Amino acid sequence: MQGTFESQLYACGKKPLPQKIVFDGDTYRLQKVFKHDFFAATALYELPKISKSAKTQNPNKIILKLNRSQHLLGLPLAWLGEFLCRHQVDILQRLKNLRGIPHFLSHYGKTGFIYEFIEGQRLDSEKKIPDDFFDKLLNLLREIHQRNVVYLDLNKKDNIIIGSDGRPYLIDFQISLYIPKRLLLSRRLSKYLKDNLQAADIYHLFKHKCKLSPELLRPEEQKLSQQVCILVRLHRHAATPLRELRRALLKFLLSKGLMKTQKIPPHSQENKADGLLK
Repeated sequence: MQGTFESQLYACGKKPLPQKIVFDGDTYRLQKVFKHDFFAATALYELPKISKSAKTQNPNKIILKLNRSQHLLGLPLAWLGEFLCRHQVDILQRLKNLRGIPHFLSHYGKTGFIYEFIEGQRLDSEKKIPDDFFDKLLNLLREIHQRNVVYLDLNKKDNIIIGSDGRPYLIDFQISLYIPKRLLLSRRLSKYLKDNLQAADIYHLFKHKCKLSPELLRPEEQKLSQQVCILVRLHRHAATPLRELRRALLKFLLSKGLMKTQKIPPHSQENKADGLLK
């Protein structure tokens, strides 16, 4: 009972991630699982050395993201995984050809998709940040916004990559949104929503710059890093009680023996049960 319920808290349940996958005729092998949580599992796959020497046009490393397929307490949730997959692929396709956006490669089953791996380090690593990094990240955000997309997850430093070329890259578009001119059946309301959500993106960018490169922060950027838009305030008011509720629920499950802190989902390198409390 314990193991069965606990496995339902993860996107793939007890099912392990594939040890190898085939993309465009090349066979890639599992190297590392970056994350496995309620909504998705994300893993790195790499071509074997023997294949790297061959004349292939395919990248050496790719990422497989499998969205939720596991049911929860008998409630089917594969539809959610399919929706999340379609949504993220749609966003990536809308942003294709932008330098700094992962290159979508292929669908994988009904709930998964493959994209090219970006060499680099997360913004939350100890790697030195290039002086022009945040200026280039701002330009990338503006290009994203010009395509009527808002990123929405810029508050998380681990979604921002310092590429091996020193340039900024964004990953994980799970909660990003495309906002057409008449999303709310009104140009004015749609523009108001888009402007506020894009302002939230800019706010989080300069919050990171304020903390990580304060000596490079311009006066106008300092001001923007302190301007909390109404949607960010609303998110904070809503997210805090939900986060506390989730923590209380997981602590209850741990205390009743329905979860074990030392248990790690199949092939996962990161997400212990206590990591879900964050």
